Formats: sequence, C-alpha cells, structure tokens
Amino acid sequence: MIVKDLKLRNFRNYETAEVQFSPGLNVITGLNAQGKTNLLESLVYLSLTRSFRITEDSALIRSGCDFASLACTVQDKDRTIQLGSVIYSGGKTLSVNRVPVKRTSEFVGKLNTVLFSPDDLGIFLDAPRERRRLLDQEITKVSSGYLFALQNYRNLLKDRNALLKQNVRDDSYMEILEERMIREEETVILGRRAFIQAINENLPEYYRRLSGEDAEVRIAYQSCIPLDSEIKSSLKKMYDLSREKDLLFHSTGSGIHREDIAFTMNGTNVISCASQGQKRMILLSFKLAILNYIEAASSTKAVLLLDDVLSELDRNRQKTLMALISNSVQCIITGTEIPEFISRKQLKEFRVDQGKLIQGGSA
Repeated sequence: MIVKDLKLRNFRNYETAEVQFSPGLNVITGLNAQGKTNLLESLVYLSLTRSFRITEDSALIRSGCDFASLACTVQDKDRTIQLGSVIYSGGKTLSVNRVPVKRTSEFVGKLNTVLFSPDDLGIFLDAPRERRRLLDQEITKVSSGYLFALQNYRNLLKDRNALLKQNVRDDSYMEILEERMIREEETVILGRRAFIQAINENLPEYYRRLSGEDAEVRIAYQSCIPLDSEIKSSLKKMYDLSREKDLLFHSTGSGIHREDIAFTMNGTNVISCASQGQKRMILLSFKLAILNYIEAASSTKAVLLLDDVLSELDRNRQKTLMALISNSVQCIITGTEIPEFISRKQLKEFRVDQGKLIQGGSA
C-alpha cells in the first residue's frame, strides 16, 4: 500500500497543498512550526477519520475558513482508491472513490498508516483508556468485525448502565443484555489476544536491534478474565460475581472497557525501570511490530509516518532504523534536516515554509 498523492485545502495552516509522494522514502524538512506535522496529521485523518493531536475536528479548519478538505489516492496492489473528507464546523463528510459513505467502517482500512510521534511517549503514563484506544485503533485497521463488535458492546454497555440506575430491578433483562455483551466481548478479546501475540513475536527483536541491549521487551495483556481461559464461561462468571456490586454502584465495573496493557522490560513495567531513551526505543520497536501485524493480518503493507524521530536518535540508531525500513514500506519522515548518511538519490524531499510546500531541498 502506498499513498500516491495528497491534496489539502484550508487544512491547519495550509491554504492549498498538493504532494506527489515516492513509493519509497519521503522526507519533509523545514523549521519548527511550519506545518510538517500537519501533513502527517492529514494522512492519519484519512486513515482513521480523526486527528491524533486533537479531539475537535473543527480545529483542523484553517483560521477564517468555513471548511477544510483532504483527499488522497491510495495504491493497494492492483486497486486505486480515492479517499476524501470535508470538515465543517458542525461535522464532516467522507467519500470513497468520490462516492459518499455514511459509516466510518466503510472508510477505515482503505489507508493504513502507522505513526510515531514524540507525543507517543505519554502512552506509558496515560490513563488505561488511552492504551485501550491504541489497541482498538490498530486492530480495527484490519478487522471490520472487531469494529462492529466494539461498537455493539459500547451500545449494550450504555443499556446495562442505564438499567443499573433504575430503581426497579429487572434480572431477566439484565441476563439478556449480558448474554449479548458476552458475544461481542468474545470477538474483542480474541482480537486483542491475537494482536498481543503478534506484537510479542517481533517486539523483542526490534528492540534489541534498535537499542543494542539484550533486554526482553514485551506487552502484557491485562484482561478482564484469566489469560487463555475459555472466554464465554469466564465472562459469565465475571458478571455473576460482579452483579450485586454493579447494582450498588449503578455502573458496570468489569468488562473489556476496563482492560489495559503494560509494556514490560525483563518482566518489569517500563514505567519503573526504563529511561526516556529506552522508552523511545520501545515505542519505535512497537510501531515496527505493528507494521508486521498489519501485513500479516491484511496481506498489505501500511504506510509508516515518522514525525521528527531522527533528531532524537544518535547516528548509529538512525542508521539502524533506516536499515530496518529501507524499501520495505513507504515511509514519510519529518525533520529539520536530512541526515548526511542518507543519499538524496534514495529519497524524495519536500520543504515546508510557513504552510507552503515545495518539492526539493530549497524554499
């Protein structure tokens, strides 16, 4: 999968922008606060229908404008797909091959991107919901069934919580809701187990190669039921044991909406044992492992987006990272300059200056 082109209008600080990307390595250079990250943000938006930086879509509209439009052409094997979105102050529209689509599930998955951003380092200390969001985001890229199950579960969870708040107890309806929730939770748990297993197959080796350290880095799945247990019966037991407490507190205290993951190094949570540099290497390794997961699950390669990552690495780690990704995927990197060891013959360069995008190395 590659992004052939990108067209923006009134997006962030861009009045207009048009980019023709190389299928290999693309480097976007420029001083800070010129709009480099905004380009990556637009691609993530066209992948997930949301920004990775803010929650309000209207903030993506250029100051003084009524709307923003984003469009790109994706080449996936022998298919060419045109994706588009128009963002208004009150909502957005999505289109695939210029045909409007109403459901996000019809859009997500057409363009798969994997982003590394300096802000990702917060994931270790963020609330569990942010790590769940990360899990769900990556799995829904390759599984519409997972997305449907997750959406259905959230609706059923609202219904159960509403029932728990009522003054009159209704055990029959409660049992019906729980049976339906268990069906959806089984799909989600299976998806999360498969994702964790796939990541752990590659994460330790990527970390060793990037860091040069002989440490065992893994992800631990903190599930709402015992690991590797029979899912339906374990969930049934969970609800039976928690029902009285849930009635007391008027809220569902157990379930997939409470799950979490933990990054570990040699069996210890990285929060308590890893330096900032080690955490950066862990996250980079995690992103590379996600590339493998997406390719194995969908038989297509995702587009790798690296936001200002090389400036935080020493030269040896820069070289190792570039060797790991060279020619294997389309990669779009932002930075203030191109490292000397990367030949300009191997890449396509763009420079950003105050929202103006120019191909080549001079502005």
